[in-house]
Amino acid sequence: MTYLLLSSGPSGALLTDQPVIRREDVGAVRDAAELTAALDALRQATREGALRDGFAQGHAEGTAAAARETAQVLAGVHAALQVERDRLRASAGALALDIVRRIAAGLAPDEVLAALAEQAARDLLPEEPIRVRVAPEAAGAVTRRLWSIDARIEVVADADVAASDCVLDTPSGRTHAGLETQLRALETVFAVPAGEAAA
Repeated sequence: MTYLLLSSGPSGALLTDQPVIRREDVGAVRDAAELTAALDALRQATREGALRDGFAQGHAEGTAAAARETAQVLAGVHAALQVERDRLRASAGALALDIVRRIAAGLAPDEVLAALAEQAARDLLPEEPIRVRVAPEAAGAVTRRLWSIDARIEVVADADVAASDCVLDTPSGRTHAGLETQLRALETVFAVPAGEAAA
C-alpha cells in the first residue's frame, strides 16, 4: 500500500492512501495540517520552557551549592588564620621578651634597676612616703637617680634583695619593680609560658 504525505512535523505526519483528495475533504485536511503545526509549535514552546526552567533551577542549585562550599572554605580559612594569629602573637611576645632580656643584660644593671625604681616611685608619689630596697651594689646608682625626685624617698641597701630586683615599701603595702618582675608581668599579658620566653 502506498501513502501520500500531506503534512509533516516533529510531532506527527498527515498521510493519506487516497491519490486524490475530494473537495469536501480539503477543509478537514487543512484543519489537520494546522493542528499538526500547532502541536509542533506547542511542543517546541514546551521544550524551550523546560530548558529555561531546568537551566534556572540548575543555576540556582549550583549557586547555592557554591555559596555553601565557599562559606565552608572561608570558615576553615578563618579558623586557620585565628590559630596562626594566636601562634604569631605568642611567638612575638616570647621574642620581644627575649630581646628585652638580651638588651637588659648588655646594659649597666645598676642603671636599669635605678630607672625601674624611678618609674615605680613616680607611680606612687606624691601619695605616700616610699622606702626603696635594693641590693647593696645597686644602692648608689638608685640613690643618685631618685635623689632629685622627692625627699620622701629613702633608698636602703638590703642584702636579701636580688641584684636585679627592687622592692618598694609604703605604708599601704609592698611592690616589686625589678626587671624580672616587669618581664613576668609582660609574659602574663602576652600569655607566654615562662619557659618559652626564656628559650
